[in-house]
This record gives sequence, structure tokens and C-alpha cells, in this order.
Amino acid sequence: MFERILVPLDGYPLSEAMLPHVKVLAKGLGSQVTLLHAVEPVPLDYVDPELESYAAKASQFAHPLAESYLERMAQELTREGVKAGIKLIQGKAPEGILAYAVREDAGLVAMSTHSRSGPAQWILGSTADRILRSGERPVLLVRPCHDGVKGTALARLSSIVVPLDGSPTAEAILPFVQELARAMELKITLLHVINVETTVRFGEMNADTKLMPNEVLQRAAVLASDYLADVANRPELRGLCVQSEVLGGSPADRVVDFARETPDCLVAMTTHGRSGFRRWIVGSVADRVVRYTGEPVLAVCAHSSC
Repeated sequence: MFERILVPLDGYPLSEAMLPHVKVLAKGLGSQVTLLHAVEPVPLDYVDPELESYAAKASQFAHPLAESYLERMAQELTREGVKAGIKLIQGKAPEGILAYAVREDAGLVAMSTHSRSGPAQWILGSTADRILRSGERPVLLVRPCHDGVKGTALARLSSIVVPLDGSPTAEAILPFVQELARAMELKITLLHVINVETTVRFGEMNADTKLMPNEVLQRAAVLASDYLADVANRPELRGLCVQSEVLGGSPADRVVDFARETPDCLVAMTTHGRSGFRRWIVGSVADRVVRYTGEPVLAVCAHSSC
């Protein structure tokens, strides 16, 4: 499933923030890593044959620089025991990355959610968002904590946090979780958050938010605990170290808090769910976890929902 990991880089240190996490995964899984750079066309203000000819030639100037950069990054990974190669492509980053990932059957696309490469702007909502929404490949996302990150700095991974909402769509992440946990001997925490508030709407009236009564919350907690216990006992997770947590509050905030409080973790989730948090995608849980925890997030877009 994760035999090939594709890592888009744009030459800025912020995009290299993913490399420590890729190194840990690649060494643990025996994956082949490909470092990719998309040489984007020079933007033009006017449609003109002479300008277009110049732009085509100008974009070629970046090739030796990009190739040298990728080779340097690959050599650093190779020295750390990771099988790493490089690839240069021509064209817009989102389309080029997706096409290459599909053509080469990459099991995972790993990238930072922020970069500073002018028109590319690899931020959640742009390239990373488009790749995630395509549903073609799982995406590993991380937000750099600061500008001075070293590309192959030390990273650790000891557990996987798996937010579940009771839907088959959310459970689509489990095959990826079990493969990672089994290969790398990682602990798994199944997490369910009970939304303690109910929003009531009718006609043109303003939405009214009410807290759930204690007896309702207690019953929901029992049902949630039973559900997570059932998931933990499924055949694919047997033999793994699995625990479960039921929390109350705002689902997005509680997942963020739990990830912050769990050192050296990976958050694994699908980008769609149900209940009070209908779309686990940009602007919701996946986005908040990436933005506010600094922990890597493995996001899978379920085809039935994307």
C-alpha cells in the first residue's frame, strides 16, 4: 500500500518540513521515495507568440537548479538509509503531481501545507487541497512549525490517533491504519467525540444551540464506547495495541487538543464523515489539526463522498 511515497518539493525550506516524517515512514515500511519538482511555466500578461517562446525557454533555466536541489535532498535521505530518487516534471504543480502519482502508482503523496513559491502557494486550499480532493491517493500533510526546519531533522512516530464518527466512510481509514501500525509497531487510539451541543433550526428562525442533557450524554457515551470496542475487536486490528477514548465537546477542537497532548503521533482520518461534522476536510477537522498541532495528518478522501 505504501511501497512508493511521492514528495513534492519546491526548493523552499518550508516544503522540506515533510522530509523528517517521510524518512520515518520510509525506513519503517521499506518504501521507495521519489522527490518531485514541478517546473511551472513563466506567467505571461499577454497572449503573444514571441512572449510564449521566451517563457518556454525561460522555464528551462530552472531545470538544472531544480535537479541539483533534488539530488542534494535525495542524497541526504540516502545517507539516512532511505531509498530515494528524483523526478522533474514540466507544468502546473497540482495537475503534474496528480498525473505522476497515478502513472507511477504512488501509494502516498506527502507534502507540507505551506510554502512560499509565488504562484504555486502550496497551502491547504490550493495544491494540497486539490490533490486531497481528487481522491486518487492518500495524502500525508504537515504544517511547518517554523521557517528554519532542517530537511532531514529527527522525527519520531509512536502512535496513530484515529478519529471515528460511527460511519463506514470514516472507517475507510482503517486499512491504512492497520498496515502502518503492524509494520511499524505503532499504538492505535480510536477516538470518538460526542458533540455536546445541538443546533435547532426551523424555517426562518435563527439557529438556537442547546446543551445536551446529562442523561443523554451518558447514554451517548455508552453507545460510543461500545462502538469503539467493536471496532477494536475487528479481525484486521487483532494483535495490535489498540485503545479507545470517548470525549465530549466540539469535535474539531477536541481532536486538535488530543493530538497536541499525544506526543509523536500521526492523525489518520478520512475527509468526510457524518453527524455534526459532516465534512472532515479543509476548514474543518483535518485543516484544524494540521494548522494547530504540527503533527502529521494522513488524510484519505473516500470515493463515495468526494
